[in-house]
Amino acid sequence: MSAATASESAAQFEQNGYLIIERAFSNDEIAPVSEEIDHLIAGKSTYVPERDLVWEPDVNPPRLRNAFRLHLYNEFFLEFAKSPKMTAVLGELLGHPLRLYGSQLFAKPARVGTLVPKHQDMAYWPFDPPELISAWIALDDTSLENGCVRFFAGSHKLGLLPHALSNVKGNSLGLVDHPGVDALPEHAIEVKRGSVVLHHALTVHHSQPNQSNRSRRGLVYVYMSPKVKLVQPERMQGPAVFPEVE
Repeated sequence: MSAATASESAAQFEQNGYLIIERAFSNDEIAPVSEEIDHLIAGKSTYVPERDLVWEPDVNPPRLRNAFRLHLYNEFFLEFAKSPKMTAVLGELLGHPLRLYGSQLFAKPARVGTLVPKHQDMAYWPFDPPELISAWIALDDTSLENGCVRFFAGSHKLGLLPHALSNVKGNSLGLVDHPGVDALPEHAIEVKRGSVVLHHALTVHHSQPNQSNRSRRGLVYVYMSPKVKLVQPERMQGPAVFPEVE
């Protein structure tokens, strides 16, 4: 990444709280990831324990909604998190060395994929300072119809906002209505397969149900700056292991 490009990307991220890297991965590069995720969704890969799987509610036969901590169960996902296509940009935004907190699937299956309520990721996480960025990798083309992610531009500047229980499986917290968020522009992010969308841990985002006949699979990695510390270990889900990915 050139100095000019890095500076422009950092400025966009600081302004909006998210950054789109269009077609970061080619079809050939994303195909092995997509195939492994398909095996997981189809039940052909059984390395993720049931406690880290979430299923779409009231659907028969069951359809996978989320799978968490993938990099802890399969070295393939840890290695993919080290891709320079992501770490080069993230290193500029977060500093070095980068560490990995989480990895998860948002499957959003065709016709039955449920909504994700408005929230900030930081409401779930036991860290300080909030210098974490999620890299959302599109394994399918995303659109309004299949429930693309929607961001409130600049909402990361509002700090951590109040949340309440949402009663949504897999996304148990939802943002309490806030006039500061409502006043901001909402951007629906439609991207092509292989694109990566980075967003700040405090950026308010959500998605609508999948009303199309196409899946909307997203693989998400969460990266941490060197400054981030675990301040509420009792809230940790899974082991407090944060591997360096550079």
